[in-house]
Amino acid sequence: MRVKDFYNILGVSEKASADEIKKAYRQMAKKYHPDANPGDKTAEERFKEINEAYDVLGDLKKRNKYDQLRMYGHAAHNSDWFQFDPEILRQHGWSAGGFQGQGNQVFGQGFAFSDILRELFGFDGIVNDFAPQYGPRDLTGDVNISFIEAITGAERTVSVKQRKICPTCSGTGRERMAICSHCHGSGNIMTRKKIRVRFPAGIDNGHKLRIPGMGSSSRYGGPGDLIITVHVEADGVFKRQGKDLYYEASVNEVELENGTRILVPTIDGKKVALPIPSGTKRGTLFRLKNLGVSVNGQQGDQFVRIV
Repeated sequence: MRVKDFYNILGVSEKASADEIKKAYRQMAKKYHPDANPGDKTAEERFKEINEAYDVLGDLKKRNKYDQLRMYGHAAHNSDWFQFDPEILRQHGWSAGGFQGQGNQVFGQGFAFSDILRELFGFDGIVNDFAPQYGPRDLTGDVNISFIEAITGAERTVSVKQRKICPTCSGTGRERMAICSHCHGSGNIMTRKKIRVRFPAGIDNGHKLRIPGMGSSSRYGGPGDLIITVHVEADGVFKRQGKDLYYEASVNEVELENGTRILVPTIDGKKVALPIPSGTKRGTLFRLKNLGVSVNGQQGDQFVRIV
């Protein structure tokens, strides 16, 4: 049988003070935190082990019992595991099939070997993990706006579900070394907030609007951002390419041969008279200057395609 060597995991000696253990825990938790290592499964597992180690070594009673347990085993060089000799375990109440019904020998201050294993690791031999779990702090969502709203600007009220640091335990997941009753050990609480979002004039389909500070919070970092992806609905009259608008005008053969004048709708609801010279071919593009979309102070054009 083997259990994890928590001293080695935190990189401290068996004689380390409570402050030294806490300092080591904070440094390593910051280094291996998922927020600092996105997508790194190795770092994520290391972060869990660090929290397991501090769960025991940061509690004086648990640490004393853990130290007694270590007296009956030995650690391999540069290993995070502590190995127990089967014969030693057998002598102190451990059999191949599990805990013996009788024979749980008591050692050191009246603690039973099997009782310590149960308290520190649970019946499956694994430390109970009540460490807060943190994910990405940025929040993402989608908003649909009309073609006209994308050009003129729009506003929407959106509901944002944010993860915040638990104010009771300050994100540790614990109250006086017990599970926090407010966040149930997660270190986080969920809140919902409604905010008014302004979509600027000229915004295009697929644009990602970033609102700083409206994401979730982490114990190891400030609030993230809210990122909204804009989806612009198609229009039955106009098509858009960047700042420019395109409109298709249907003209018959006689008018193409002899020439004519047509009324072309614009995005502001008005109509512009456009002369079509005689002999114009289908597919010809006419440009209406400065009748396109205004983006960051730059005005696009409207193009009329003869079909």
